[in-house]
Amino acid sequence: MGPNRKFRLGAVTLAISALLLAVFPVVRPFADRSLNPLEVADAFASPSWVLAHILGGLGFILLPVGLFGLYTFLQGSNGERRASQGLILSWIGIGLILPTVLGTEAFGLHAIGQAAVQQKNTDLLAIAHSVRFGPQRIFLFPGLLVLALGAVLIAGAVWKSGTVPRWSGILFAIGLALFFPLFPRVIRVVDGLLIGVGGIWVALSILLNKGENST
Repeated sequence: MGPNRKFRLGAVTLAISALLLAVFPVVRPFADRSLNPLEVADAFASPSWVLAHILGGLGFILLPVGLFGLYTFLQGSNGERRASQGLILSWIGIGLILPTVLGTEAFGLHAIGQAAVQQKNTDLLAIAHSVRFGPQRIFLFPGLLVLALGAVLIAGAVWKSGTVPRWSGILFAIGLALFFPLFPRVIRVVDGLLIGVGGIWVALSILLNKGENST
C-alpha cells in the first residue's frame, strides 16, 4: 500500500470516528436525577442509550486507526515526534476508556434502568452510582486524562507541522481533552461538535493534500 493510500485510509477512518463521537451525545438520552429519578431510569432503559454508546464505542475503536493515519501523514515534518507521543498516549487512554463506554455504561446501566422502570423502584439507581464511582473510575478517569494529554500533543504536532490547518488540530484536541461522560447535555453536545468539526477538518485536509508528504 503506497503512502497516499495509507493517508487516505487513515483520513477516512478519522472522519468516521469524529462523526460517530459527534453523534454520540446527540443520540444519548439525558436526565437530571435530582429532579426526577424515574426520568434517569427511563434514560438508562431507552434503546437510544445503548445505540448512543455503541456509536461512541465504535468511534473510539476507529480513532486509533485515524490517529495512526495522521501520524503517518506527519512523518518527516516538524511535528512527527509529538505526533508519535500523542498517538501512544491516545491509544493507552482509549484502551482504558473503552470498557466503560462500550461496557458498563452501555449495557450495565441499561439493565439497571430497565429493572428500575419495570419495578418502579428508583432506589435501584444507587447501583448505577456504585458502578460509575466504583472500581471502574480507576480506569476511566486516568484514561480520560491520558487521552487529553495525547490530544494536546497531537494538536501541537499539527501546529508545528504546517501541513494541516492549525486550528483543525486545536478544535479536535479541545473536543477530545474535554470528553467527560458526566458533563450535562449542552456541554457534551458542544464537545461532540468540536470533535466532529475538528476531526473531519483534519481528515479533509489530508485527503485534499496533493501528496507533498509522500515519500
